[in-house]
Amino acid sequence: MNAPAHWLSIITVTKDDPVGWARTLASATTWRAYDGVEQIVVHAGREPTAVPDSVQCLRQEGHGIAAAFNEGLKVAQGEWVWFLNGGDAIHEELGPDWLRLLLSRTQADLVVGCVHGDGDAEARALSPLREQWPLLHSWPPHPATLVRRGLLLRFGGFDPHYRICMDFDLWQRLLGAGARADVISIPLARFDLKGVSNRPDSAGMVFRENGAVLWRYQGAVWLALWRSVRGLITGWLRAVHHRFF
Repeated sequence: MNAPAHWLSIITVTKDDPVGWARTLASATTWRAYDGVEQIVVHAGREPTAVPDSVQCLRQEGHGIAAAFNEGLKVAQGEWVWFLNGGDAIHEELGPDWLRLLLSRTQADLVVGCVHGDGDAEARALSPLREQWPLLHSWPPHPATLVRRGLLLRFGGFDPHYRICMDFDLWQRLLGAGARADVISIPLARFDLKGVSNRPDSAGMVFRENGAVLWRYQGAVWLALWRSVRGLITGWLRAVHHRFF
């Protein structure tokens, strides 16, 4: 298999949001000039203007955010993929050298960082370890999660049946199949709080889709709980054995 042409592919999806589009592109300007980094923009709606030569711009062929992610993934050439939506931004304190060194040395399949919400004084803390597995809610923030491209392709990318919670479904599939994750409490992205998942009119759909994902993977959730209980019982029995025998 040929080596990836790049070490990082930044995939941005956008629709009729020139302000958000401009912010995301501006945050990645120095990154695109860095050797081995590409940015792919998949857009719907009006044609974006003032597209830098260093950006590969594609008009979306399908419908929905998941389809746009997959179309970007299809043409990406990086070893790692970073889905950074229009309106979100690479965190200003994050540097390409630091991230490249981390990605080159990790044995993980995903690297999960923090997002820093617009207007927030500090980055949002990730869920504590006791709440990270089983995956009962979508705690990995997709604007701050990088995934190996080969893994994404093996699992078929995002499921277009979901309009908002396609990332929750993806994490269930990847982590439930044994993918390894590095979880770092470092802000990787600025998060646009006006995004579709945070809009009041999206609350009902988010609730329904999260419930559908949990129902779909309930077997994996129960299996993870059983393994935890079994581990506790096994540990207790070993302790009893060593004490009395």
